[in-house]
Amino acid sequence: MKIDRRMSMNRWPQDVAAWGLITAFLLLALAPLLVSPGILMRGDVALYFYPYWEAAARATREGRLPLWNPDLFAGAPFLANPQVGFFYPPNRLLSGMPAPQALKGSILLHALWAAWGMYGLMRRRGARPGGALAAALAYAMGGYVLAQAEHVNQFQALAWLPWMGWAWAARRPLALGLAGAMQWLCGHAQTVFLSWTALAFLFAPPWREARSGRAWLHAWGPGGLGGALALALSAVQWVPALELAGRSIRAGGLPLNEALSFSLSPLWLGRSILPGREAPAFTEFTADVGVLGLLALAAGLGRGRWPVIAGVGLFFAWGAYNPLYVGLVGALPPLRAFRVPARWLALWAFGAALGIGEGFDGGLRGLSIRRAGMWALGVLALIGLAVAAAPLRPAGMTGPLGPVEGGRLIGWIALAGLGLLLVGRRAPRALWLGLWAAELIGAAWGRPLNRLVPPEAWSFPRLPAYVMEDLVRTEGPGAGRILSVVDLRFDPGDLGEWRSLFGDRLPPEAFEEFLVALKQREALIPNLPMAWGLPTVDGYDGGVLPSRRFIALAQRFVPADRLLRDGRLWESLPGIPEPRWLQVLGVRWIVTDRLRDEWVDGVFYDGGLTADACGPEAIAAGPFPPFEATELRLRMASSLPPGARFGTAELELADGEVLRLPVAAGEAGRPSIVRWEAPRRVVSVVLRSDPEACARGGWRVTGGALVDGRTGAFQALVLSPGGAFALRYAGDVKIYEFRRALPRLYGVCAADFVRGEEAAMARLTDPAFDPARRVVIEGEGERGAGPEEGPCRGEVRWIHFTPEAREAEVRLERAGWLVLLESYDPGWRAWVDGRAVPVYPANGLFQAIAVPAGVHRVRWVYFPSSLIAGGIVTLLGVAGLVGAAFSAILSSSKTAVQGERHLV
Repeated sequence: MKIDRRMSMNRWPQDVAAWGLITAFLLLALAPLLVSPGILMRGDVALYFYPYWEAAARATREGRLPLWNPDLFAGAPFLANPQVGFFYPPNRLLSGMPAPQALKGSILLHALWAAWGMYGLMRRRGARPGGALAAALAYAMGGYVLAQAEHVNQFQALAWLPWMGWAWAARRPLALGLAGAMQWLCGHAQTVFLSWTALAFLFAPPWREARSGRAWLHAWGPGGLGGALALALSAVQWVPALELAGRSIRAGGLPLNEALSFSLSPLWLGRSILPGREAPAFTEFTADVGVLGLLALAAGLGRGRWPVIAGVGLFFAWGAYNPLYVGLVGALPPLRAFRVPARWLALWAFGAALGIGEGFDGGLRGLSIRRAGMWALGVLALIGLAVAAAPLRPAGMTGPLGPVEGGRLIGWIALAGLGLLLVGRRAPRALWLGLWAAELIGAAWGRPLNRLVPPEAWSFPRLPAYVMEDLVRTEGPGAGRILSVVDLRFDPGDLGEWRSLFGDRLPPEAFEEFLVALKQREALIPNLPMAWGLPTVDGYDGGVLPSRRFIALAQRFVPADRLLRDGRLWESLPGIPEPRWLQVLGVRWIVTDRLRDEWVDGVFYDGGLTADACGPEAIAAGPFPPFEATELRLRMASSLPPGARFGTAELELADGEVLRLPVAAGEAGRPSIVRWEAPRRVVSVVLRSDPEACARGGWRVTGGALVDGRTGAFQALVLSPGGAFALRYAGDVKIYEFRRALPRLYGVCAADFVRGEEAAMARLTDPAFDPARRVVIEGEGERGAGPEEGPCRGEVRWIHFTPEAREAEVRLERAGWLVLLESYDPGWRAWVDGRAVPVYPANGLFQAIAVPAGVHRVRWVYFPSSLIAGGIVTLLGVAGLVGAAFSAILSSSKTAVQGERHLV
């Protein structure tokens, strides 16, 4: 035993040296990310993870468990969304830092953790330090893992895969359960599924023992015990997530076309397997391990099971291009729970790392010239595919891949020649390792995670956010929700200043990303408002959100060919929805661009709204200061000829007089002008259409202005049906107030009862439905729907308002319903004067309770029972883990004592 201990101790210097090399190589690979003050600011990082991390950090600072998210999708569960990773310990440890810096820290920690874990797994499986070192670099610095760094929860989960393998190889189910639970808590279920699939292949019994049940039990026993423990320890996260998934767009599985989206075409293999400066949108398909890494992979053929793991990953990553996979997705519901078949490349990355380690350890030194020649031909074939892929456009990209850069093409060919030279000269493996590490580091410097933008892209204040923050702070729960309907093709007003600061210091693509980030924050597109605690009706997700109800409601006012199943109303809406839909959704603030605004003959026209003059309401101007004018100019769209009479303009003057003047079509492309005799001080404008004009095709107003013809001064008008909109902010974007918005909590005295969600949505589509006077209730309710007998007056006074608890004093003139504009969820409970009452789905997406006439105190609390169930299972798992660990320690101590007595 003493000899064994000395032999074990002799390994430590080698392992410490290897760990040091791994750390040094990774620090070099991530140097641009770590050393530069710049930040990552694009795609999911900017629009998803930063806002969620900021919101989670805010809740952590407040000492609050964030069960509910009132700021996205008109309210949605927060903690149950696994991609938030709230229970993942490293996320909470980093929550004291701003989100961009926390992300940098997480990337570094998990890259090191992945490399150290792969080194440990290889050493546990009998590899020498050199082979283990090579496998660690191949996994942690390879293209697939580093490309996922901007999908931070996926990157974190991949870092735990080698540690799970190490624990399984060591037959330590407790360690496997702990590592597996940590992976679950990272919040990427697809990576969890792929990880256990890879480990099942790795630790399956040998083929010659496959018929023996005992062999399978021995091989997979630790995995089964560890997996059960992992499920128990992470139940506090996955149990609520599973409940939420049952109400999400993924309930019952994704449609086949979505389950097969982002499949890796075999024609892209050259771009995928060879290192290159890939576009950010191509990261799902990136899977290179270096040209010299492929040489070690060739040397590792026939050694171990890695070809099965890597081969299955590459084969299934083809997705829609693989008939077998298409058939499996159609037959197996678990596969329809996930998109992006290209993520099977995780198995390729894991298997290739194992293969490179095996090849370095035993095959590289004796690699035959014949096999090296086959490797070189394979590299040339991949180069040919890479060149031929230039006109192809992978999913997610706005254009083709484009030609391979000349320098990169020469580099690939040179590395292939260098590999043949190393094999022919029988060069030391250390030389190959150094050259390959340099190749990996060079490739890493060109990856999207090392392409940064100035920190001002996140930290520089944009006025719309501060304007809305001030409104929310001032009005509290009554502030209402935001909806952005923006085209990001506008140029920010401070573009010149930013160009002078960074135009010469940043590559063109980085400066473009910087500008896009500024415009996204300016436009308050989802999920950015969550970072400031601003409530929106929109959202962006692709996991267990948005809910099925949210998408079903969106289908009623978003054109079918534009609807996006991950939310993003800002991108799918062709314009501002009808006022009644804004009322249903509780929208009060609308953010829009200025691309439709116009200057004509020195007069500015606000083109953000288009009003149908033949609608049920007359067109009126929103509030504006009294203005002395001599004419009214209108921008209109109509098929009627110039000079045709449209209707009448009613101008209320400061002295109370009302002018009624005819409105006629102007010359093509010119405004219609309504003049009067002398300058008059105008305080309001109303446009009424003639029935004859409506019968002949009608007309729409796209802008208007009062003009003083003597001086050229003008007052731009915001024209809308009934004057329902008012301009509250104008900068690079505009913020309109919808003046008829319904408050977060309001009362109605008439209800329509329907059976089921579909019937509720159909009722909402009826143009006669008025959400300010009636509510659609799913269920029998406490009384039948009654006729509307005049107005139903009510008052609401908020007493307490937090995301998870609401309390208010309400007064209703008659018995009726209180509608809470917060998405319906079974986790909500309600009380009226201390008595529990049922909470009903209302208006398709929201919730309502029945309330008697008079003054009452009502309270809503959100606390899902699934969190309690998951928490109990997790506590039992922790107790089991502690008990088992304590028992193992006691057993180990007894064995050691008995051994010492035996030696004595």
